[in-house]
Amino acid sequence: MLTTGQVLQNRYRIVSQLGQGGMGAVYRAWDERLNIYVAVKEMVPQPGLDPETLTRLRQQFHQEATVLARLAHPNLVRVSDFFEEGGNAYLVMDFVEGQSLADLIRKQAALPEGQVLAWADQLLNALAYCHSQGVIHRDIKPQNIIIRPDGQPVLVDFGLVKLWDPNDPRTRTVVRAMGTPEYAPPEQYGISGHTDPRSDLYSLGATLYHALTGRVPPTATDRIVNPAALHPPRRLSPRISPSTEAVIIRAMELQPDARFRNAAEMRTALRGEPSPAPVTPSHTPSLAPPRVIPAPAAPSRTLFWVWLVIWIVVAVLIALFGLFFILRNFRPGIFFLENAGPPVLIIASTGPPSPTPTRRPTVTPIVALSTATAHPTPTCPPLSGPFAALWQKYSDRLGCATNSAHTSWMAQEHFEGGQMLWREDNYQIAVLYRTGSWALYRDVWNEGDPEYSCPDSAPTQGPPTPRRGFGKIWCTHSAVRQGLGWATDYERGFHGTVQDFDGGTILRTDGGEIYILFQDGNWIQP
Repeated sequence: MLTTGQVLQNRYRIVSQLGQGGMGAVYRAWDERLNIYVAVKEMVPQPGLDPETLTRLRQQFHQEATVLARLAHPNLVRVSDFFEEGGNAYLVMDFVEGQSLADLIRKQAALPEGQVLAWADQLLNALAYCHSQGVIHRDIKPQNIIIRPDGQPVLVDFGLVKLWDPNDPRTRTVVRAMGTPEYAPPEQYGISGHTDPRSDLYSLGATLYHALTGRVPPTATDRIVNPAALHPPRRLSPRISPSTEAVIIRAMELQPDARFRNAAEMRTALRGEPSPAPVTPSHTPSLAPPRVIPAPAAPSRTLFWVWLVIWIVVAVLIALFGLFFILRNFRPGIFFLENAGPPVLIIASTGPPSPTPTRRPTVTPIVALSTATAHPTPTCPPLSGPFAALWQKYSDRLGCATNSAHTSWMAQEHFEGGQMLWREDNYQIAVLYRTGSWALYRDVWNEGDPEYSCPDSAPTQGPPTPRRGFGKIWCTHSAVRQGLGWATDYERGFHGTVQDFDGGTILRTDGGEIYILFQDGNWIQP
């Protein structure tokens, strides 16, 4: 146990203890060389280990620490140093400001689905990167996910990390430990084989279950004894979407073969994109021999003619009733379109008319937009906050709030034919066209990517070329480029206010501009 003021390696001065477990503890320390706070994780070997095993574990720790130090991803904590002192091993990591997902769940219980899915998208991207480097975390849980003040999740605590070789999937860890039971898959206990990247997906699925329902999931051993122990998420929180529930259930399958094959596949499914069906494990024993079911007998010709006569009579009655209804409502010079066949969709634009048909983009946004022009008035809890009055006015189109109004770092850039708005809390870019339509895209630009994404459009003294995330969308999607035209100013960042609803989103800039983005694909500035 380290004490406050103790200095390790003549460099790291212990400030306070952040947490403690069976394998050691994590401390906040001051790096006296760089003058920054760091997190120091102390890992104490299990008592009673023979010298040969202890030597092998130290070699393994050295190897894993070297690999961790090479990992570089915005959603992973960076390992900057490792050493041994006093018979214990230590990892030095960046100190991540913020609060853990576990603390947020304790304060708010079930968290908004949109926010949780935005975090999950980034975490799955980080896991895909880890797994591509041959590293498995093995202890994903709410306590090991820190939400920074800017809303970005960071996966921390690599104390149970495993180096994974697909051709030799034997478990090799620094300390033989099982993680946290509620979030650990059965194979981590040696129940159903060896751990691999799908083990992390189980743990993340269990973490999402807890975040969305506010309830800790049952352990894998409890589920093996009682398969009904795991309640479907929507039974605990009906506002969870069926698609999200299906992803969580699949990620938490007890058999690894029935889960998603990798983090990228799970990420695709959470985005609502097509995903392969789960694979039934081939080694599942059959409990009973297959039953031979005789094929149904062919219907007799008499039965065929009876049904034909019945259908003809029904069709005639429907035709007569329809003719009577039309004649009863007929007025000279007036046609009732709602009674004259399939419904006709008439779109009334709330903005200025489109200047030319070619300026309207024909792109498919990442979020499917409904073609309905209005929603029935929902029964929603009363809304308070800065957008309460606006919601009252447009509640029939916005529906119920899915989170509270909150501050998010945003970016905005204007173009000849509209503008782009970016939200850091969900890493999405909204493209607003002057025609009154809008589309939503995932921000796929990452730190380290080229600032400018168009090979045929370098920065000039003329119209500004959008860069970073805005530039990636503008350059990648020709319809966006054609619909927006050239930029008229440069990207600027600011702290804005946003609130999401079942049927859209309300955003307010630092200058007081308010935008309402309806899910039917239209936007207004009230």
